[in-house]
Amino acid sequence: MARPLRRWVGVVVVVLALVILTAAPSARADGRVELTPSVQQSLLHLQELWIQWLASFNQGNAERSGEILNEILVTSRQLGMDTLPDLADAALAAGVSQAASGDVAKARLALAAAERLAPGQPENAFARAEVEAQAGRPFHAATSWASGHLRILLTPQERRLRFGDGIVKLLYLVLIAGVFFVALLLIVHGRRLMAELAAAIGRGIPSWLAMPLVALLLLWPLLLPAGLAWLVLYWSVLLFAYANTGERVVLVFVWLVAGLVPLATSQARQIQAIELAPPVQALEQVVEGNLYGSLFTDLALIEELLPDEPAVDHLLADLHRRIGQWERARTLYLRVLEAEPENAAAMVDLGSYYFYKGDYGTALSRFREAIEVAPEDAGKALAYFNLSQTLSVEYLFEEGGEALEQAKALAGTSGVEGWMAETGEGSILNANGGFARRGEVRGRLADVLAGNASEAARTVTLVRQTWSLLVSLGVLLAALGFVVVRRRVREGEGVPATPPVRPGRWARALVPGLTATVNGRGPAAFGAALLVAVLALVAWHADVGFALPLGFAQAQPGPWVALILLGLFLVTRVWLGRREA
Repeated sequence: MARPLRRWVGVVVVVLALVILTAAPSARADGRVELTPSVQQSLLHLQELWIQWLASFNQGNAERSGEILNEILVTSRQLGMDTLPDLADAALAAGVSQAASGDVAKARLALAAAERLAPGQPENAFARAEVEAQAGRPFHAATSWASGHLRILLTPQERRLRFGDGIVKLLYLVLIAGVFFVALLLIVHGRRLMAELAAAIGRGIPSWLAMPLVALLLLWPLLLPAGLAWLVLYWSVLLFAYANTGERVVLVFVWLVAGLVPLATSQARQIQAIELAPPVQALEQVVEGNLYGSLFTDLALIEELLPDEPAVDHLLADLHRRIGQWERARTLYLRVLEAEPENAAAMVDLGSYYFYKGDYGTALSRFREAIEVAPEDAGKALAYFNLSQTLSVEYLFEEGGEALEQAKALAGTSGVEGWMAETGEGSILNANGGFARRGEVRGRLADVLAGNASEAARTVTLVRQTWSLLVSLGVLLAALGFVVVRRRVREGEGVPATPPVRPGRWARALVPGLTATVNGRGPAAFGAALLVAVLALVAWHADVGFALPLGFAQAQPGPWVALILLGLFLVTRVWLGRREA
């Protein structure tokens, strides 16, 4: 094994060992996220198995690697967790490293392991794209890259982050199109603008000084910070006076969007900060059954932020039940029922505790209590189903049959048959009411996290959100003022007439929207500008908006895709132009 690869594997082993060893939080004696010695032992066993898998993988022993991977997944599912994203990311890194070294077969073995450790994870597809690119298969790399983005849309939390990022990108799309639209207006009206400015300021001064003054008048915004942005904005104000009604509507729309960008960006940042906060991450991951290194430590943060919240108790009770810590789950279910005496889901899962402990009498009592308070929906049907299963275990078949019929009446025969196929003979289902309160806990966490910001920070945010709207209003007023000034100057004398711009055939073919601008069709020209903006956004989409928190950095073929699309677009434009000629 090459020295860099050995060093990388050593770092991974040490980091994973530290992560898993510190996974269990140092909770207080009455904390709600304590782990039993057996659970901690299972976590340590996962660490040992992963070290063994790395050794087998690096030795090229595919059969032994598969056996160890199976054992890792069995241990994970004994903890009630379906996926191991941290280990999957480590496998992806190993696979990409092997591909860079030329061993594509071993790289694909690592990718297959990552897909088993975290099925459907977007990072898996992005890593596959990089491996396929290393293997000289660009088409497969492109399809894997597209598959990764599709997986992002199918992942709830990343979809929420993508939504905020998408709004920001959409606003920037309009701004980029606005810049190109201003450039089109400058091509069509720039000669007349310069001529009128020269005539207006050239009275009484030498002719050799007029044009330098015009240039200074047109370019002075470049001396400001972010000078190019202010220059485009300034030119849009000047060109507003030369635009027709449709073009002016487009300019006002672009100014409004420019004013909204800081507001939308601030809101998107706030959403991202909440989504990526460790307690919110832990909430999402635990409900989805994803076990990562600091999961239990991050869950302890939820307890600190929401110390007396029944919804948190309920969710953590479901977690303890899932990982086999039934006694801790029972304590939390009882705490939930103290705060919410008619919580049918907590009653059902408390009845499950007594069922698996063999105390069928108490379990029957809890299921009957749940039936009394549960609404007429699947919650009541589930209580009836568990009641029927418990009665059958107690050989009370007639009563059990009656309870089963009640469950079928509420949930449907097919639904109950599905439950029976899932549980098998002599078993019951859990309500998972705590996991179902994810949205409620998320909302409380968002309120607490947003409330932690200082008053000064909120004031600064408010100023940043509103100043841009005021600037947009000021730009509109300045544009209207320049229209009035130009009209009065034109009523005077000495303003030369300038011939209209007549672009050549190649210019019309190669510059989108130029013909529409010459003909005064502003909305059509802006539509063409939007096409150019889409190509620019495809090329530099990673630099606009926010990066998603992916465990494996996604490949960025955007510039190449944009160049290909631009080439196809220009070829089509030239072909259509020749046909028209």
